[in-house]
Amino acid sequence: MKGFVASLIATGVALWVTARFVTGITIPSSAFHKLPGDLVTFAIIALVFGIANGLVKPVVKMLSFPITLLTLGLAGIVINAALFLAAAWVTNQVGGHVKVGDFPPTLLTQATVVAALLGSIVLGIVSAIARMIIPD
Repeated sequence: MKGFVASLIATGVALWVTARFVTGITIPSSAFHKLPGDLVTFAIIALVFGIANGLVKPVVKMLSFPITLLTLGLAGIVINAALFLAAAWVTNQVGGHVKVGDFPPTLLTQATVVAALLGSIVLGIVSAIARMIIPD
Protein backbone atom coordinates (compact mmCIF):
# COMPACT_ATOMS: atom_id res chain seq x y z
CA MET A 1 0.00 0.00 0.00
CA LYS A 2 2.86 2.37 0.78
CA GLY A 3 4.33 1.74 -2.67
CA PHE A 4 1.01 2.63 -4.31
CA VAL A 5 0.73 5.88 -2.38
CA ALA A 6 4.36 6.75 -3.14
CA SER A 7 3.75 6.04 -6.82
CA LEU A 8 0.61 8.18 -6.76
CA ILE A 9 2.51 11.07 -5.18
CA ALA A 10 5.34 10.69 -7.70
CA THR A 11 2.86 10.72 -10.58
CA GLY A 12 1.14 13.76 -9.12
CA VAL A 13 4.41 15.66 -8.82
CA ALA A 14 5.37 14.66 -12.37
CA LEU A 15 1.99 15.79 -13.71
CA TRP A 16 2.28 19.12 -11.90
CA VAL A 17 5.73 19.75 -13.40
CA THR A 18 4.50 18.68 -16.83
CA ALA A 19 1.47 20.98 -16.65
CA ARG A 20 3.61 23.89 -15.50
CA PHE A 21 6.50 23.63 -17.94
CA VAL A 22 5.25 21.99 -21.15
CA THR A 23 3.51 24.40 -23.49
CA GLY A 24 0.21 23.01 -24.70
CA ILE A 25 -0.64 20.91 -21.64
CA THR A 26 -3.20 22.50 -19.38
CA ILE A 27 -4.53 21.09 -16.13
CA PRO A 28 -6.63 23.84 -14.51
CA SER A 29 -6.44 22.33 -11.03
CA SER A 30 -2.61 22.42 -11.08
CA ALA A 31 -2.70 26.09 -10.05
CA PHE A 32 -4.28 25.06 -6.70
CA HIS A 33 -6.39 28.22 -6.40
CA LYS A 34 -9.21 26.38 -4.57
CA LEU A 35 -7.06 24.14 -2.43
CA PRO A 36 -9.25 21.29 -1.20
CA GLY A 37 -11.19 20.86 -4.44
CA ASP A 38 -8.19 21.27 -6.73
CA LEU A 39 -6.15 18.84 -4.67
CA VAL A 40 -8.86 16.16 -4.97
CA THR A 41 -9.20 16.78 -8.72
CA PHE A 42 -5.45 16.58 -9.17
CA ALA A 43 -5.32 13.37 -7.13
CA ILE A 44 -7.98 11.85 -9.44
CA ILE A 45 -5.94 12.88 -12.48
CA ALA A 46 -2.80 11.35 -10.96
CA LEU A 47 -4.74 8.17 -10.16
CA VAL A 48 -5.94 7.82 -13.77
CA PHE A 49 -2.42 8.38 -15.11
CA GLY A 50 -1.02 5.95 -12.55
CA ILE A 51 -3.51 3.26 -13.52
CA ALA A 52 -2.70 3.79 -17.19
CA ASN A 53 1.01 3.42 -16.48
CA GLY A 54 0.60 0.51 -14.11
CA LEU A 55 -1.97 -1.64 -15.87
CA VAL A 56 -2.25 -0.66 -19.51
CA LYS A 57 1.35 0.23 -20.33
CA PRO A 58 2.89 -3.23 -19.67
CA VAL A 59 0.32 -4.92 -21.90
CA VAL A 60 0.77 -2.41 -24.71
CA LYS A 61 4.56 -2.64 -24.46
CA MET A 62 4.42 -6.43 -24.64
CA LEU A 63 2.15 -6.38 -27.68
CA SER A 64 4.24 -3.75 -29.45
CA PHE A 65 7.60 -5.40 -28.71
CA PRO A 66 8.26 -6.41 -32.35
CA ILE A 67 7.68 -2.85 -33.59
CA THR A 68 9.83 -1.44 -30.79
CA LEU A 69 12.57 -3.90 -31.68
CA LEU A 70 12.44 -2.92 -35.36
CA THR A 71 12.57 0.81 -34.61
CA LEU A 72 15.28 0.43 -31.96
CA GLY A 73 13.05 1.79 -29.22
CA LEU A 74 11.67 4.84 -31.00
CA ALA A 75 8.20 3.31 -31.07
CA GLY A 76 8.25 3.47 -27.27
CA ILE A 77 8.11 7.25 -27.38
CA VAL A 78 5.07 7.16 -29.65
CA ILE A 79 3.42 4.54 -27.41
CA ASN A 80 4.01 6.75 -24.34
CA ALA A 81 2.49 9.73 -26.16
CA ALA A 82 -0.55 7.66 -27.16
CA LEU A 83 -0.98 6.46 -23.58
CA PHE A 84 -0.65 10.07 -22.41
CA LEU A 85 -3.51 11.07 -24.74
CA ALA A 86 -5.59 8.05 -23.70
CA ALA A 87 -5.13 8.89 -20.02
CA ALA A 88 -6.07 12.52 -20.75
CA TRP A 89 -9.23 11.31 -22.50
CA VAL A 90 -10.22 9.06 -19.58
CA THR A 91 -9.50 11.89 -17.16
CA ASN A 92 -11.74 14.22 -19.15
CA GLN A 93 -14.52 11.61 -19.03
CA VAL A 94 -14.45 11.62 -15.22
CA GLY A 95 -14.28 15.43 -15.01
CA GLY A 96 -10.56 16.20 -14.87
CA HIS A 97 -10.39 18.82 -17.67
CA VAL A 98 -6.94 17.97 -19.05
CA LYS A 99 -6.08 19.71 -22.33
CA VAL A 100 -3.22 18.40 -24.48
CA GLY A 101 -2.55 20.67 -27.44
CA ASP A 102 -5.87 20.92 -29.29
CA PHE A 103 -7.25 17.77 -27.68
CA PRO A 104 -10.12 17.78 -26.88
CA PRO A 105 -11.87 18.24 -29.39
CA THR A 106 -9.39 17.57 -32.23
CA LEU A 107 -6.96 14.68 -31.89
CA LEU A 108 -4.47 14.62 -34.74
CA THR A 109 -3.18 18.15 -35.02
CA GLN A 110 0.43 19.20 -34.87
CA ALA A 111 -0.06 20.95 -31.52
CA THR A 112 -1.62 17.84 -29.98
CA VAL A 113 1.06 15.45 -31.21
CA VAL A 114 3.94 17.71 -30.14
CA ALA A 115 2.38 18.40 -26.73
CA ALA A 116 1.72 14.69 -26.17
CA LEU A 117 5.28 13.73 -27.15
CA LEU A 118 6.88 16.42 -24.98
CA GLY A 119 4.46 15.77 -22.14
CA SER A 120 5.12 12.04 -22.09
CA ILE A 121 8.89 12.59 -22.13
CA VAL A 122 8.80 15.16 -19.31
CA LEU A 123 6.31 13.05 -17.33
CA GLY A 124 8.53 9.98 -17.64
CA ILE A 125 11.72 11.77 -16.60
CA VAL A 126 10.19 13.67 -13.67
CA SER A 127 8.28 10.59 -12.52
CA ALA A 128 11.47 8.52 -12.50
CA ILE A 129 13.30 11.21 -10.50
CA ALA A 130 10.37 11.57 -8.07
CA ARG A 131 10.25 7.80 -7.53
CA MET A 132 13.95 7.85 -6.62
CA ILE A 133 13.41 10.66 -4.10
CA ILE A 134 10.11 9.52 -2.53
CA PRO A 135 10.71 6.46 -0.30
CA ASP A 136 8.52 3.35 -0.62
